[in-house]
Amino acid sequence: MDVEPQLSHREAKSLFFALADEELPAPQAQAVRSHLDGCDECRAGWDRYARTVQRVRTVEREKAPPAMASLVLNRVKRERRFGLRKLHWAQNHHRVPVEILIPLLLAAAVAAFLVMSAS
Repeated sequence: MDVEPQLSHREAKSLFFALADEELPAPQAQAVRSHLDGCDECRAGWDRYARTVQRVRTVEREKAPPAMASLVLNRVKRERRFGLRKLHWAQNHHRVPVEILIPLLLAAAVAAFLVMSAS
């Protein structure tokens, strides 16, 4: 009989992004869900995170102006060279829970897009 590994709060929360996108292997997804079943704190965090993701997915998509699309693509290419080190550094250095950090980053991206499209 296989024993599921017990996840810490931090490990479970760090997997919210992949769980929401259904990108976790089945055993890992089950380990997160098992943790959520037994942890009210993480379950509340997951519920907030899942609601935020659902809201973002229901936002009507707009086509970005060519200049903005070019800026974003150049930034993505530059960031790929360095990976997600900055995000991990910020999360570890400032101890910001991932269920707060990701929605903040999404909100900042939406705000930047709205500012760019208004001008």
